[in-house]
Amino acid sequence: MADLSRRRFLEALGWSAAGITVVAGGATFALMPVLPPRNRSTPAEAAAWISLRPGGRFRLLSTRAEMGQGISIGLRQVAAGELGIELDRIDLDLPDTALIPVARSTVGSDAMRETGPLVAQAAAALRDAILRKAAERLGRPVSALEIVADGVSDGIASLLTFEALASGPPLLVKAEDVGTARPRLMERRDGHSAVGRPIPTHDIEAIVTGNRPLYADDIRLDGMVFGAVVRPRTIGGQIRSVDASAASVVPGYVGLYREGDFVGIVATRRGALAQALDLLSIDEDNGPPNATADVDTMLDVADAGQMEHVMLDEGEAGRGPFDIDITLSVPLAAHASIEPRTSIARFVDGGLEIWTGTQDPFFVRDTLAAAFGLSREAVRVHAMRIGGGFGARTIVAAELEAARLARLCGRPVKVQWSRRDEFQAGFHRPPSCHRIRAAADGTGRILRWHHMFRSGHVIFTSAAMGPGLQFATSFAPDPGVGRGAIPPYRADATHVAFEDVRLPVKTGPWRGLGAAANHWAMETAIDALARVKGLDPLAMRLAALPPEHKRLKAVLEEVADMAGWSDRPGSGEERMGLACGIYKDMSYAAAIARVIRTDGGYKVARLWCAHDCGLVINPDQVRAQIEGNLVWGIGMALREALAIDGGAITPENFFDYAVPVLSDVPDIDIRLVEGSAAPTGAGETAIVCATAAITNAVAAITGETVMRLPVSVA
Repeated sequence: MADLSRRRFLEALGWSAAGITVVAGGATFALMPVLPPRNRSTPAEAAAWISLRPGGRFRLLSTRAEMGQGISIGLRQVAAGELGIELDRIDLDLPDTALIPVARSTVGSDAMRETGPLVAQAAAALRDAILRKAAERLGRPVSALEIVADGVSDGIASLLTFEALASGPPLLVKAEDVGTARPRLMERRDGHSAVGRPIPTHDIEAIVTGNRPLYADDIRLDGMVFGAVVRPRTIGGQIRSVDASAASVVPGYVGLYREGDFVGIVATRRGALAQALDLLSIDEDNGPPNATADVDTMLDVADAGQMEHVMLDEGEAGRGPFDIDITLSVPLAAHASIEPRTSIARFVDGGLEIWTGTQDPFFVRDTLAAAFGLSREAVRVHAMRIGGGFGARTIVAAELEAARLARLCGRPVKVQWSRRDEFQAGFHRPPSCHRIRAAADGTGRILRWHHMFRSGHVIFTSAAMGPGLQFATSFAPDPGVGRGAIPPYRADATHVAFEDVRLPVKTGPWRGLGAAANHWAMETAIDALARVKGLDPLAMRLAALPPEHKRLKAVLEEVADMAGWSDRPGSGEERMGLACGIYKDMSYAAAIARVIRTDGGYKVARLWCAHDCGLVINPDQVRAQIEGNLVWGIGMALREALAIDGGAITPENFFDYAVPVLSDVPDIDIRLVEGSAAPTGAGETAIVCATAAITNAVAAITGETVMRLPVSVA
C-alpha cells in the first residue's frame, strides 16, 4: 500500500481547505487536521545538513531520530567516507525543528535508506566545494589536489588546513551542487574510509557516564517543576472530581490544574509528585460497560464472509477441499520501551520550546502549534536520543501534557510517564485474527491460498484521531494493517483481504506495523501445509518462490547452511523451526530457531539469521538491529500479551507484563548478505521471520500448529 500524502489523504476523505473544527488545549480552532509530514527530503534540502565550520570541524544536522538503531554513527560514516576525513572530525546534531527543513518521521526502517544517499550527495558536494576553494587559495588546479586527514594537499608540500579553509563564515554547499554531485557511496565501496566498518556509537561514553545530556530526562531548566496527569483507571472513564487537600501539605507540592477533561498535578520534586499523586482523592465514572467487550469476538474471522478490503485476488480458485484451514490469534502487546515517554515544555518570548524523545519532531511541532494557537515558527522541538521507540514515539502524548501544564502553572514542566502510564495511557500493538486456508499438490505446488484477517488499527489510530477522523478513515483501508500480507509464494489462486476494526483500546504503530503478525500467520500456514503434505518446509518454500524473489531464496539457503538444516534432529524434545519474509518489498530475512521443551514450557536454545538489507554501512549496528528483532520474536512467541480485565488494562510494571530477559536469549548467529548496492533498511526486517521460526520449532516438537500467541506452557 502506498504512503498517503496529506493532500491525497484529505481528497480521499472528501475534505477541502474549509477545514475541520477541533477542540484542543481549552480553545477551539478551525484547521486542517494535523498530519505527520510525509514529504521526502530533497537534495536541495540536504544542502543545509552539512558544513565546514570555523575551527576546521564539520557539522552534520541529522533529520532522523536516534533511538539506539545507530543512525547517528551511520550518517557520520557516510559523510566521512565521502569527504575522505576521519570520523571524529564530524559533529552530529540530532533533529531540531529550528535548524533543519521539514523532514518525515523516523519509521519503517527508512532512515538510512532515504537519508544516507542524500547525506552522501551533500558530503560529496561539500568535498568538491572544499577542493575548489583550496584550488583558489593555493593557485593549483582542482585535479592536483586531494583531501587528507587535516586539510587539502597537493601531494607534494603544500597543505591548506581545514582550520584555514574555514577561517571566515562556515563553508556551505549550494542546493544545485548537491543535485549534480557524484557520491561514492553506491559506486565505489573501496573508496570509502568509513562505510562498512563496525564503528561503535560516539554516544557510548555519555550513555554510560551521563557526562552530557542525551535523553529528555537529562534536561534541567531554571525554575523547572515536575508534572503528571491524573488519569481514569478504566477505558473510556471520566474524572468527575479530585480532592487535593491531603496532597497539598506535601513539601514541594505546587498545585492541581484542571481544564475540561484534562487534570494534572505539579510539584517541585519528583518524589513530592509521586507522594502527592498517591494522596489525591479521585472520584471517577467508569467507562461504558461495553468498552471492554470481548476483543476476540470483535476480531473473529472463523465464520466471516467477504472482507472489506481486498489486497489481492488473482488466479482461478477452482474447487475442492483445502489441505489446511487454520485460525491464528495475535494478542494485544505493549511497546515496553526501557525509557518511558518524557517531555519538557517551556513557554518563553511568546513561543513554546520542547525537549522530547520523539520519532517525529515536526509532527510534535505542528500539533502543539495547532493546540495552542501558535505559528509553527513559534514552536521549537529539540529531539533527544530515545531509549527505545518501536513506533511508540510517533504520537504526540507527553509533549502535549507537558505543554498544557507549563501553560497552566506558568513554569517549565517536565512530564515523565510512569510505567503504569505507559501501559494504561499508551497505544499498543493491535490484536489480530487470521484465517488461512490453503491447498497444495503432492509436489508442494500451492494450488490455493486464501488469507483473511481482522485487526485493530495501526496508522488510523484512535490514539491520535478524534471521533470525527475515526469515522472518516473508516472508509479507507488502514495501510499499516495490511503491511506484508501478500505472500511471496506462487499459487495458482491467491486471495488476501482484511478488515480494520475500531477497538475499545488504543492501538497503533508497533515494530514492523502489521508485518510482524501477518508474516507470523503466513509462515505458520506454509509450515502447516508442508507438514500435511509430508514435505520438507525449506524445500517447499524454495520451490514456491518465483524468480523475482531470488534474494529471499538466497537468505533461505544461507540460513539453512548456517544451521545445518539438512542434519536437524527429526524427533524428540529439541527441534528446529524455519521462517522467512520480505519487509516492504526491499529487505529480506530468514531465521532458524532451535527450541527445547522443558518442564516449564519452551526455551529457545539457538537462533540463526541470514539478512539482506542491501549495502551495510555499519555491520555492528545492523547486527544489533537483527538481534533486537530476534529477541523481540522470542517475546512475541513465548512471553508477551497485554491483559484487559474489569474494564482496564491491568499491568502496571514489568512484574505484570513479561518481556524476554537475558536468560531467555540464546546464542545468535547472523550472516549479512548484501543483495543490492543501496541500503534498504534493517530496523524491522528480521521481525518478519523471528516469531514463526520459534513457533514452527514448537510445532515440530508437538506435531500441532501453534494457533495462538504467546505459546502456552506444554
